[in-house]
Amino acid sequence: MSFWTGFTTGLASSIDKGLQSAIQKRDGELSAAKKFWMQRDATKREKYEAKKEKEDAEAVAGYKSLLDGFNGDADMAKAAFDSLAASGGGIAGVTDYLSKVRQRTDELGSYDISLDFKDFKAGDTAYTGGEEGLLMPEYQGTQFKAADYGVGSSRLDELFGRTGADTDTARLEKQMNVSFDAQPAAAAAPAASTGAFGSIDRSRLSAAQKYKEDTEDRGMKLDRFEMDKSAFKQNQSKVTQAMQLAREAEDRLKLDQDNGILQQEYKNAVDAADRFKRYAQLDREAEMFILNKEAKELGIEVTQLQLDKDKKPPEFTDFEKMAVYYTQKLGERGLNTQQKNDYAEGLRRAVEGASKWNAATVKKDGKSKFFSNESRQSILNGEIKRQLEPFGMVDDLGQVIEEEIDGTDQPKYFDSMRRALDNVTSQVAGLNDPSMTALIDGQRSSLRAKMNEYKKAVPDEQQKTARDMAQSLSATFKETLKPGDVVTYETANGGTATRIWTGDRYI
Repeated sequence: MSFWTGFTTGLASSIDKGLQSAIQKRDGELSAAKKFWMQRDATKREKYEAKKEKEDAEAVAGYKSLLDGFNGDADMAKAAFDSLAASGGGIAGVTDYLSKVRQRTDELGSYDISLDFKDFKAGDTAYTGGEEGLLMPEYQGTQFKAADYGVGSSRLDELFGRTGADTDTARLEKQMNVSFDAQPAAAAAPAASTGAFGSIDRSRLSAAQKYKEDTEDRGMKLDRFEMDKSAFKQNQSKVTQAMQLAREAEDRLKLDQDNGILQQEYKNAVDAADRFKRYAQLDREAEMFILNKEAKELGIEVTQLQLDKDKKPPEFTDFEKMAVYYTQKLGERGLNTQQKNDYAEGLRRAVEGASKWNAATVKKDGKSKFFSNESRQSILNGEIKRQLEPFGMVDDLGQVIEEEIDGTDQPKYFDSMRRALDNVTSQVAGLNDPSMTALIDGQRSSLRAKMNEYKKAVPDEQQKTARDMAQSLSATFKETLKPGDVVTYETANGGTATRIWTGDRYI
């Protein structure tokens, strides 16, 4: 609406049309200023409210944590809050401190924050504001001033004798600022405590951070690959590092004997040190086994072969021989759980070492090394033997007994072969060896062909039909099956699936 309504009536006949144009121009200026202010105020409000929502949530959460840390003492919690905010740049100072406290609590199981705040001086007034006393005030905005947007006094006001509160800018400002006039006076902030802490001692948290960094550094050393050492000696320095970690964990436990977290930390460190000692011993046994075998083949003494090897830099083939050795150990009969785990770890370390060796040497000459065909086949055969032997499908020489996999034993054979191929695929994944991948894929293709032949040849009484996958997986349906049954059902996309029941799962 024009601010000159009533003045423009009849102007066309009595006043020059230029005056009407001037009035319309003035209206445009006032409207543009009004629109710009409204847009700017809306943007400022949106930003302020987003900030308020975030900081209010952080403030309340921080205050609650401090209140818990001071056993419900609101004065001390608020004083600690104020000290952290003052020294840390606002709410960020509170959240940063509490983040470090949580980290330290995870490490030790508990952390008394009250010990970090020194020299509390109580005030005359207790803090009664609670969580509300920490919240940012609601958005107030700024009043509209026409001059701030380039709209000054108008000659039209002079022409029509309007002054003071009757000018067009004054009337616009009154219209725009009516909401400010209607706002109640801001409520007084809750009474804040005049109590305060003299200082904050962050040394305990700094020690925690240093401990974390030192632990991470030692952990990296335990995983470090040493290019100047053979596959069989990679664990020597790790034993030393692990024992040092155990001693440090013991020292921390002595300072707090009843701390459950430290007790577990010490136990884990001791177990790790013992584990690395076993690995080092097993690697020595692996090295001596391989040296004895090679010395016999060369017709020389083991000690002479050892001396010759010690004079040469470590070789990629050390990791290859180590992988084959641990594969063969995994295939031995009568292993206990720890032996199985240790030999599997030995194979993993051998493959990982070969991968890291390649990563280091490729940077120099751009060439990768791979296991020999004999070693690839040995690793594959070793895992196949390990999976088939429990079912009596391998003879004393480690050869698959073909007649043992006929008839009802065929599903067991299929299942064991799939497990073996899946295991080897996982074990050698780090080698990135195309020939090893091709060898495994060839075995999978052969196995699929045998399984398809079995499905076609199985007698009618072992051919079963399910409505869909859901029915085939139901306990009621599986109770009707016998090992070796072939189940066919329609897939979700309208195709047909045919699977063999092993007695406890489908393949």
